[in-house]
Amino acid sequence: MMLKFLVKGQKIEILEREVIASDQIAFVTLKFVFDGDWKKFHKVVQFTQCDETYNRVLCTDGLSCLLPAELHAGAVKLSVFGYDADNTSGLRATTVPVTLHIRASGFVGEDADSPIPPTPDLYTQLLQKIGEVQHGKDGADGKDGKDGLSAYELAVENGFTGTLAEWLASLKGKDGENGVDGKNGVNGSDGKSAYIIAVEHGFSGTETEWLESLKGADGSDADDMDLSGYATKAELQKITENAVYLENLIKQTSSVSDTVLFESGTDALEKYGENIYTYYNDGYRSLSGFSESYPHFCCAENDYALHVNQTDFGWAGTVFVMCLTPVFITSAMHLILNYVVGALENAEFYLVRKTDKTGSELARHIYEEIQNGNAVSLSFQWLYSDTSISVMQSLENVSDGEYYLAFQGTSDNSHPMVKSIKFMKG
Repeated sequence: MMLKFLVKGQKIEILEREVIASDQIAFVTLKFVFDGDWKKFHKVVQFTQCDETYNRVLCTDGLSCLLPAELHAGAVKLSVFGYDADNTSGLRATTVPVTLHIRASGFVGEDADSPIPPTPDLYTQLLQKIGEVQHGKDGADGKDGKDGLSAYELAVENGFTGTLAEWLASLKGKDGENGVDGKNGVNGSDGKSAYIIAVEHGFSGTETEWLESLKGADGSDADDMDLSGYATKAELQKITENAVYLENLIKQTSSVSDTVLFESGTDALEKYGENIYTYYNDGYRSLSGFSESYPHFCCAENDYALHVNQTDFGWAGTVFVMCLTPVFITSAMHLILNYVVGALENAEFYLVRKTDKTGSELARHIYEEIQNGNAVSLSFQWLYSDTSISVMQSLENVSDGEYYLAFQGTSDNSHPMVKSIKFMKG
């Protein structure tokens, strides 16, 4: 089974969408097509569900990966990031995420406690890539083989001490009488010489010819060999440097986090039911209570997004949404919104300074501060979209401090459906 995506600039387009069931292991493949801007990057696919993030390394030439087995039924955010290890300024490319929906499967295992194979972390995956390339590096350096090492030279590099003649003699394994412990086999009579092993693995020729082949005198015949599938020492060194770079990138990324005030999903009412309040015609109510009276505002139909809809509120109904979780904001941060709206329209978002009030009393305080002109107004527009989009709002003009976020939605042409509200901080 395969899903296909086009990564163009900072946007991911779903080319082929399939129904995804939970409990699969190494079955669903995701294939990516990248535009020219992404060709130079080492690419990583990120999957985020609830508070967990899983990564799949594509490197520079990879185009596909498997869906992580840890993902369960519900919404999954998929995005891609890329880095260029040659860029000393720490260049990084990112995309706006798309949402995949995993449906519950009918699978019932014999052992409910059987472990799911974990997705390796980023550093482990890159080390695996290095191992794959290293598997066949011997003798692959230089166009004409001049820089290649003979088998004897490789043996010396790996600890052999002695002349070439002594090393060749050591390969014959006459009778095992000088073995260190002599534990395996009596007198070595069942042992095979290196030459016999070579014949078993495809060498054709006499033992003398085989011994001569080990010398690799000058590599002059290397033009007849296809070394395109092997890595040079320089390339291996580059991959190792990339591993170190990515490890540092992971460490740096750990200091960059999102403060999530709301995110749609099956657990939204449970998770944010008392952390988000509304103000409508009938006063201040928690998200849990408000959704009971206005059942289309946060419901399964739209994956429990916050939807100022016309079914509940008619035409031009206005709902204030207030997030009661304070966020320490600096001018270097950004507000990240993911939403769907029906028309281009001015948006009204506000920041209100933190106070010691809680619950409905805090909701009233936030609303009254906005009405009295004591809030910081964030002026921008809802952008029309027939599918969810993410936008980033700069906070460069906001003074540092702790704030509550509030916004107003209207059930007119725009009737916004807000899927997530986050602050990105560095």
